[in-house]
Amino acid sequence: MQGSIFTSFSEMVIDKMGMPVWNELLEKVKPSSEGVYTNGMQYDDAEILAYVSELSIITKIDAPTLVRTFGEYLFILLYNSSPANVSHIDNLKDFLTCIDGVIHKEVKRVYPDAYLPSFKYDETPDGDLIMFYKSKRKLCHLSEGLITGAANHFKQSISIKHPECMHDGAEKCKLVISFED
Repeated sequence: MQGSIFTSFSEMVIDKMGMPVWNELLEKVKPSSEGVYTNGMQYDDAEILAYVSELSIITKIDAPTLVRTFGEYLFILLYNSSPANVSHIDNLKDFLTCIDGVIHKEVKRVYPDAYLPSFKYDETPDGDLIMFYKSKRKLCHLSEGLITGAANHFKQSISIKHPECMHDGAEKCKLVISFED
C-alpha cells in the first residue's frame, strides 16, 4: 500500500485522537518502518490493518466504522493531490463515475506499482448510482468513507446502501448511492 495512505492515517489519528494514541498504536503494532512512512513507497497492507485493529480496541469503535471515518478524512487529501485534473468536474455523480477511468488511470501512470481497486458502474431508473467495487484488499468501507468525503466536498446529500459485500462472501461489493436534494 502507498506510503501516503499510512501518513494520512497517522495524521488522522493525531488530529482526531492525539499524539498519545498514535504513540500507543506504534508501541502495539511495532511497524517495520518504526512509524515513519514515505508517501511514494510501498508498505505491507497488513500493517495498516494492524493499526485499524489496535485502534478499534483502544477506541472501542468497530473497524468498519474506523475505516469509513478514515476514508472520509482521506478524501480531500487524495483529491488535492490527484495526478488527474478533476477541477472541471462540478458534481458528485460525474466525479464518482470518473474514478476508475480517469483518476486511477493517472495514478497508475505516476505510480506504476500501485494496486488500485476496480469499479464498474450502473444506474437505477430512479437515478441512483450503483458502484461495484472489487479489490483483493476488501477495503469497501474505505470506499464508503471516500464517497462520503466526496459528497461533502461537492455539497451533495447522499445515502449509501451496501447490499452485497465481499466480507460476506460476495464476489464484489455493491454500493448504491442515492442522491438527495
